[in-house]
Amino acid sequence: MLRVGILGAGGIAERAMVEPSRDVDGVEVVAIGARVPSRAEAFAARLDLPISGDYERVLSDPSIDLIYLALPPVVHARWAVRALEAGRHVLCEKPLSANGTTAQEIADAAAAAGRRAFVGFHYRLHASTVRLLEVLRSGVLGSVQSVEVDFSIPHFVVKPGNIRLDGDLAGGAVMDVGCYAVDLLRAAWGEPEVVSAAAELYDADPRIDLQTDAQLRLPGGLPASVRSSFIGDDTGAMVMRVTGSDASLEATSVIVPQWGATLRVTAGDDVLIDEKAPEGENSYVRQLEHLRDVLADGSPSILDADRAVGTMRVVDAIYRAAGLQPR
Repeated sequence: MLRVGILGAGGIAERAMVEPSRDVDGVEVVAIGARVPSRAEAFAARLDLPISGDYERVLSDPSIDLIYLALPPVVHARWAVRALEAGRHVLCEKPLSANGTTAQEIADAAAAAGRRAFVGFHYRLHASTVRLLEVLRSGVLGSVQSVEVDFSIPHFVVKPGNIRLDGDLAGGAVMDVGCYAVDLLRAAWGEPEVVSAAAELYDADPRIDLQTDAQLRLPGGLPASVRSSFIGDDTGAMVMRVTGSDASLEATSVIVPQWGATLRVTAGDDVLIDEKAPEGENSYVRQLEHLRDVLADGSPSILDADRAVGTMRVVDAIYRAAGLQPR
């Protein structure tokens, strides 16, 4: 049994860990910690978790195998290192950390402790994403000519007071949704080079990008454009479009495939592929199944922290290209 303790009593803890754990054999969430212990106690009472208190209460429990950090990325390194040194494995909510330097600290601490650290890019484990990467690598598009990724949250979602608009907490659109785009591009094509970027800033905190448009160069000189936004239209976007010499691809709901992801490949008027996400599959459930299995057999993971460091270094480079400082 993989016993999980959570640090952070926000909504993501319930949605990404407690609820899916109830559909995964061999995984049990047993503890919740919060800066204010009464919040953890209320969370535990509502969701029937046996252990609650402050962060130290959770970290010190020897029965816990994995700590899930449902915290702002600016504190991930601090608490991940503490958990790893206490002998626990760690899953960081995405992104892995505030920047490439602190992300590397997490990876190094895991290696030193002989434990595993992971980033919560749950979408990578969903069948729709596995299929998307399979199609991208299949050659059906011919010679790929351009890639466009638009991950835009509808404008009415991220409002004043949201932690994603707080520079002290390492907020910003590239941090929140752009990290997914970078991770996906790296998975499909390899390491990108940042060519240029432009950001629209938040008036109340000019450290925060409400929207950033980045131009990247993928291996082989392939151009890629990435939009990360908190000010999308009423419907938002989670789309990847790829143009090839033989066919074009469009994938939707990439970040959260269970929200109706589609994959369509066309060549002129011919539809070569037209698929929808499997009914009922949940990426957070798949993530927990994956972590259970790789921790049991020691096999490498696409969520390993040492790989995720590269994603954070690209995020840093996008911010620098836009005239902003890495978080």
